[in-house]
Order: sequence, then structure tokens, then C-alpha cells
Amino acid sequence: MPRITVNAIELFYQIDSVGVTGLSPLGEQPILIFANGIFQQVEAWQPLIPMLEGSRVLRYDMRGQGRSSVPEGAYTPQLHADDLQALVQALDISSYHLLGLSNGGIVAQVLASRQPPGLQKLILLCTTARLDPLIRAKVESWRLALEWAGTVGRLQVALPWIWGRAYLETHPEVAGTASLEQMGLAAPSLAAQQNLLAGFLTLGDLRPQLANIVVPTLVLSGQEDLLFPPCYGQEIADAIPGAHLELLPGVGHVVVVEDTPGLAQAIRSFLEVKG
Repeated sequence: MPRITVNAIELFYQIDSVGVTGLSPLGEQPILIFANGIFQQVEAWQPLIPMLEGSRVLRYDMRGQGRSSVPEGAYTPQLHADDLQALVQALDISSYHLLGLSNGGIVAQVLASRQPPGLQKLILLCTTARLDPLIRAKVESWRLALEWAGTVGRLQVALPWIWGRAYLETHPEVAGTASLEQMGLAAPSLAAQQNLLAGFLTLGDLRPQLANIVVPTLVLSGQEDLLFPPCYGQEIADAIPGAHLELLPGVGHVVVVEDTPGLAQAIRSFLEVKG
């Protein structure tokens, strides 16, 4: 399993080539980089990978996630962005597209606002540019649930915020004990979750610096996303020159699972990837 030391930690990553043959070196062909949601690991993207025919995808676990290091301290968006920038440099990637989901979308905004060399296009999925009182209250409830009842307690509190109504109606098993326990097994350690949440809660308001983003940007919001409703996506699109917002109908925050084909189509259309 590939790991690389960057920014004084080890990051786990993997590269998928979906129906691509005769690949050129990493530095010569744009690669699509996925930035995970806050408690995810690379496996969370698996349903989407086969639908991105003709592309190469780099997935990685941020600090505190999956098989990456779990150092002490709060994992702020700026620190995650430092890690990602160092990963891109260490892998000698000179041309890439970046897709960030939720907290990964925040990280992607921070990095893109630095105008890093090589970034070609940006996709911001189900995310926010700021921590307002409502979002803070939601995430604080997760932090307290984690403190009082561990990972499964945190999952139970988060469940109604992240799944769309339509999906839960057709997949009620997602809210069952077996499903919650399975998700708990895939979650980061307790210490890592605490550090990830502490870092997220340092978020201020990124909108003033989003004017620095100069690459074509697509903002995608789930129509039924209660965690980061579409109004937050619209704020991002308004702040980034030339960006536009698209709504994904009938889905909540877990769009990779709730409507995999719809998400894949939106990505392919924006990146002009055949599929």
C-alpha cells in the first residue's frame, strides 16, 4: 500500500486508471484528485471510480483518516491544504483537477485560493466557505455526541443531517444498528475524530479569499443536503469569479452513494471526460 512522507507525516494514497492505457508519467497528464469528507477514507469513493471512464484518479487519506498518520493537535483546513500541496509536489504532479467533498471541499478552497501551480479545474461538492452559527451548532452536537457516546453516538446524531429524505425512505436500513456499527468500524480513531472536528471548528469565513481562485470552478450541492444546504453552495459560487452552482436533485450530503451516476455525469461533463 503506497504511503509517502510529506509535511512531517505519512499519507496513504492510491491511483486508479479507469480504462486508460499507455499512460504518460504523472506530471504530463491531468489527474483528478479527490479530497475526502471529514471522517472518510479512500474506500468511500469506490462506487464512483468505475463511472469515470478514461480518467486517472488520485485518492488519499488526510491526516487522521484511514491509513494516514494521526498526529496530535487540531487538523485545520490550512494544515490539510499544506499536506495536499506537499503531496502533489512529492508525486511530481504538474497538472491536475481537484474535487473536494464537504470538509475536503473546504480544504480545496483554501488550496485553490493560493493559486497553486498545476491546478486546472476545481469541483466543490456539498461544502461551505464559512462556519456560521448554524453549522457550528450542528458540528458541536457531533463533538459532544462523540464525547458522551463514542463513534456510534456521533453517527446517530449526524445521521439526519447527512442523508437525504428520499434515500432514507428507500434505504431505511442505513439508519439501522448494523449499518451504524459497520460505519463505526470504518471511522477514524476517537483521537483522530476529535482532532478532525477541532480543526473544522477553526474555520472562519473563506469568502474574501475566494476571489483569488482563477481556475474554472463547478459548485455542486445536494438539493436535500441539510448539513450544507444549497444556499452555502451559492455563496461559494458568488464569491469565485466565473463559478456556477448546479443542484443535484433528490440527494442529501452523501451524494457519492445517493446518486452515483448523477454525480459521475456532472463530473464528466465539467471535465469533458468521455464516459
